Amino acid sequence: MAKVVLVHGAWHGAWCWDGVVAQLDQLGVPYEAVQLPHTGFADDVAAARAAIASAGDGSVVIGHSYGGAVISEAASGIDGLNRLVYLAAFMLDVDDDQGAVMVNHQSPILACVGPVDGGVAVDPAKAHELFYADSDEQVVADVIPRLRPMGVGGGAGPASEPAWKTVPSTYIICTEDGALPPSAQREMAAHADAVVEWPTDHSPFLTRPRDIAELLASYL
Repeated sequence: MAKVVLVHGAWHGAWCWDGVVAQLDQLGVPYEAVQLPHTGFADDVAAARAAIASAGDGSVVIGHSYGGAVISEAASGIDGLNRLVYLAAFMLDVDDDQGAVMVNHQSPILACVGPVDGGVAVDPAKAHELFYADSDEQVVADVIPRLRPMGVGGGAGPASEPAWKTVPSTYIICTEDGALPPSAQREMAAHADAVVEWPTDHSPFLTRPRDIAELLASYL
């Protein structure tokens, strides 16, 4: 049976999709929310690929932020997928560089990350404005302690033909994003077959879970 596969972004976990999966449950849509290990790009790709490969024909895969780079590599060569959805995500071609995209578009996040315990972490004091500007203080207070460092190792871009070259794709541009500038999103969205724009921050899975669920369900 076809399902939705949800792939989170940097520093987050499968928990960030909780509101979306609650809505998918209401809609009767099967799903799997992948927990990326964040021990390096290759490890994250492997975790996502295992879920995508077992999802079944007609499945839909969504990647948020860094998760977009993951799904472009992880879904490559897997037949039968209905659609890839990029939510304020890195939709990179071979030889594109995630860091260069952020530098070229002056991503505010570059000044808000630093090394910790052999990995990279985001400054929790900056997380509200970067990721969750549309959410209230209590929601943010609950979310920030769940962020975790990311391991370093490997690039964050497809080493082979990215999956969006053979699988239909949709890009959701978040026009009030404080982490990945809308200009960068629009540049990458040129790769997609369909583009929608929402007036949201970087994390509409917290504030618009029903909209995300309904869009995903419409592609099954």
